Amino acid sequence: MDELTQVLSDHAARYPLMEPTDAVKLIYQNEFGGGHMIRDENACLAYLRQEFAETEWDCAKPLTEDIGNGIVRVNLAALPPDRLEELGRAFIRSARYQGSMERFKNKLSLLRSVTTAGQFSFDLVTLDTYLAAYEEAGFPAVSHSNAYRNAYKPAYRIVYRKNRGICIKNQGAHFERHPGSIFR
Repeated sequence: MDELTQVLSDHAARYPLMEPTDAVKLIYQNEFGGGHMIRDENACLAYLRQEFAETEWDCAKPLTEDIGNGIVRVNLAALPPDRLEELGRAFIRSARYQGSMERFKNKLSLLRSVTTAGQFSFDLVTLDTYLAAYEEAGFPAVSHSNAYRNAYKPAYRIVYRKNRGICIKNQGAHFERHPGSIFR
């Protein structure tokens, strides 16, 4: 769990307007990947193309952000246009992973510890209130909060660093592009 503690701390510092739902989304993606977004592969690719066309280029954003468990968020705002189709295929391949509800619940307990340590702008009472309702709803995939969407304009896809020829090597806060990778 040390890796996830670091990921949560890093994201809390990078995105200070995170709310409990944003932290839970991060943990959900860390455990289950992005497969919940794919019902139809062709529709998924069409939506990716549309979202990419509507996303403003932002060279200040890192191409990828580590979310732990061998998974990264690939930021569409930093993606070279000639890599879009390859990203779509990588996202679909990565979505086949099946996580564990037991591990996910353990990770939510870790979120409580990180929150108690004061890493987030929300407190433990706020988190516990959110988590009680979240559990009652059956632990579904969630969307980013309005505050997060408005402040950070998230547009990304979840992929595994190593997935059939995809190799993204961590180089500190950013990731280096390698031959054989979708990010040349």
